[in-house]
Amino acid sequence: MSSLNDAGKKIYIIVHGQHQFVDQIKEKLVMKGFEKEKMQLASLDRAGNVSEYVAMIWPPMAPKEIVVSEIIDTNAHGGSGMGAWSSVSQKELYRIPLN
Repeated sequence: MSSLNDAGKKIYIIVHGQHQFVDQIKEKLVMKGFEKEKMQLASLDRAGNVSEYVAMIWPPMAPKEIVVSEIIDTNAHGGSGMGAWSSVSQKELYRIPLN
């Protein structure tokens, strides 16, 4: 597991419409040192900033883990996200099992 530079930075949570996982994700992120007050659901209208974090359930339809990544570029071409996130480049830090 990679260590975080600043777990007090904002972390965006991506649940692919499966909101029943939000509380479970938040609990697991708190156990990893993230501040609950810095967590927010990601929006398709606005992406995060460089050096902030993303926690995404994976795979989308039958999630088994949370992928935690750091945003490394916000002007990337061909990003893997949707909406505003399509221009965001991320570096995976580690994965957390959901169960």
